[in-house]
Amino acid sequence: MPAVLSELIAAGKVDGSVATVTGRTLGENVANRVATDREVIRPYDQPLKEQAGFLVLSGNLFDVAIMKTSVIGPDFRARYLSQPGNEGCFEGRAIVFDGSDNYHHRIDDPALDIDENCILVIRGAGVIGWPGSAEVTNMQPPAALLQRGIQSLPTIGDGRQSGTSDSPSILNASPESAVGGGLAWLRTGDTIRIDLNHGRCDMLVSDEEIARRKGEGVPPVPASQTPWEEIYREKVGQLGEGGVLDLALKYRRTSETTPRHNH
Repeated sequence: MPAVLSELIAAGKVDGSVATVTGRTLGENVANRVATDREVIRPYDQPLKEQAGFLVLSGNLFDVAIMKTSVIGPDFRARYLSQPGNEGCFEGRAIVFDGSDNYHHRIDDPALDIDENCILVIRGAGVIGWPGSAEVTNMQPPAALLQRGIQSLPTIGDGRQSGTSDSPSILNASPESAVGGGLAWLRTGDTIRIDLNHGRCDMLVSDEEIARRKGEGVPPVPASQTPWEEIYREKVGQLGEGGVLDLALKYRRTSETTPRHNH
């Protein structure tokens, strides 16, 4: 981390003059801490991959979500993003799972008829639905596809994903299913259209049908197991706004004053 910070400070991307808890500036803390292996930490002007990272998406499935584009490899791009005249866009049949247990129990169910034209969707994994959100959006294809050499399918979820995952998922969908976000009204078999050129992700379902489904209510989520989970669910905001306790925002600068003694 010191070597990465040195690289970013030298490139003018991080302010090295800020004070830190050591009593020195950030720049002083990492002075002369440079990368010794440039295959591990590349120079800022020689990135491993340009325009990598995340793409922000919106649509009728969520107001905001991010797609992990840094792991889109040649195979995934060839299968989903290279249709002549429609590059960067694809459609797929939704396979919907309510939580990770449901995914693990059903992913190899032959009745789902999952093929390379499907999009795996997991909901109930957000800050309220889990609660706390969960790293479960990186779902693998069923064993039958893995045996054919298909290592990843497009995935969508209102949960999180590990930074080490190599799945090009659409994650952190907000608002989540548990509060009536668009994923709550998606059904297995619906067609989803993803347009990376315009940052869109939509279920191709009529407004009238979505309104009808809303009458069925949001998918159930597990009950709170502790009073702290109940308080958290009552006070937490959505991932699109940081997934933080809303009531905590007004206390962000309390360290500037001495708190009262309690003894």
